[in-house]
Amino acid sequence: MPPGVALHATRILAQGDLTPDAVRCMERDVDRAIDQLAATGVDVIAYCDMVTTFIMEAGWNESKVAEVERRTGIPAFSAWTALRDALAALGVRRFALGTPYPTAIHALAPPFFAAHGYEVVDHATLDILKMRDVPKISADRLAQFVSKLRRAGAEAVVLLATDLPSFGSIAALEAHVGAPVLTSNQTILWRALRLIANDASIPGLGRLFHV
Repeated sequence: MPPGVALHATRILAQGDLTPDAVRCMERDVDRAIDQLAATGVDVIAYCDMVTTFIMEAGWNESKVAEVERRTGIPAFSAWTALRDALAALGVRRFALGTPYPTAIHALAPPFFAAHGYEVVDHATLDILKMRDVPKISADRLAQFVSKLRRAGAEAVVLLATDLPSFGSIAALEAHVGAPVLTSNQTILWRALRLIANDASIPGLGRLFHV
């Protein structure tokens, strides 16, 4: 965190395989987590889960963010709205997409982005079923995965999932692909800082922190 910024977090229970039923079950725990965070006196609340964007009904993210703000009186955003705002800040409409999601869930992502006016020039998944395995992805495996994405015409590379370890890889990935690399946790942090009027440029976290 930049000087003067503190991060408070609480986990929403997610366990087992990444399936639509597991995601819907996890979402039932959100209100408890929000109440715990609001009690600390935070200035902004982030709902840090990306896969709900593709599992829940259309518009769920936006309505959930509005509900959190009504419930707490605190500005809020989600992993999807953070990514949306980051893409806008960089002027990106065409990108290559990578996720660790199981194939059936990954398949929901490209149509979602197309429906929102983006062009996904290529996409691929690591096809990881067990949620606890995603944080174990190594930097080398992530780099190899990104290198196989076809990037012709892409203005950026987008890597989804808040469990995906990416902070240590963003700078190297950007140097390799020659374009911005956006990840879920990076865009969440960027949006949170901007919402509290903190324009810190954090070393190693990519071009996004220079706009």
